[in-house]
Amino acid sequence: MLITDEKAKDKVLKALADEYSRKMLNASIQQGRSVVELSREQNIPMSSAYRRVHEMIEAGLITVERSVVTDDGKRYDLYRSTVKNVGIRFGLGTVEIELTPNEDVISKFMRMWSYMRGTS
Repeated sequence: MLITDEKAKDKVLKALADEYSRKMLNASIQQGRSVVELSREQNIPMSSAYRRVHEMIEAGLITVERSVVTDDGKRYDLYRSTVKNVGIRFGLGTVEIELTPNEDVISKFMRMWSYMRGTS
C-alpha cells in the first residue's frame, strides 16, 4: 500500500525515526502486546511507551488487537503492528512510503467483521 497523503507520510516518518517506536513495532508484528509488556521487554519508560503507542495508532502503524479484562476487573489493550514491512524511497524532492500490511492482523479483523455482521 503506497501512502500518498503528505500528513500521513509525515506521521509515519516521525514514528519510524524514533527508536522506541521501531522497537515496539518489531515486538508487536507476530503477536499483540500490552503497553506494560512492550515497556518491560524493550526497556522503554512507561510514559514514553504510552505516548509512542498513541502516535503509532494515529499514524496507522499499530492497532488494538483485542482488549483483556483481568479477574479483578481491570481492562487493558493488546496492540499489534498493522505492517510487516516499510519501504521508503527518496528522490528528486519526493518521498515514497510503501507499507506491507501485516496479513495476520487484516485476516483477524475481517473474520471479526464478518462475525459482527452475521455473515460468517
